[in-house]
Amino acid sequence: MKISTFAKLSIVAVALSSLCACSSMSRSQKHAAIGATAGGAIGYVLTGGPIGTIAGAAVGGLIGAGH
Repeated sequence: MKISTFAKLSIVAVALSSLCACSSMSRSQKHAAIGATAGGAIGYVLTGGPIGTIAGAAVGGLIGAGH
């Protein structure tokens, strides 16, 4: 099943807008959340499946938290 470009952009927009509610988070938590979101998106784009999305989110979260 193919997901349209509009649906992909909508998912990314919702994920990024949800990060606006992170005002009570620490700096490390914010970076981890941003890294996980970006990593998940990149993982999905590269692999097109859930395994790449999960792996990308995990790696992005670790990199973001370590920044």
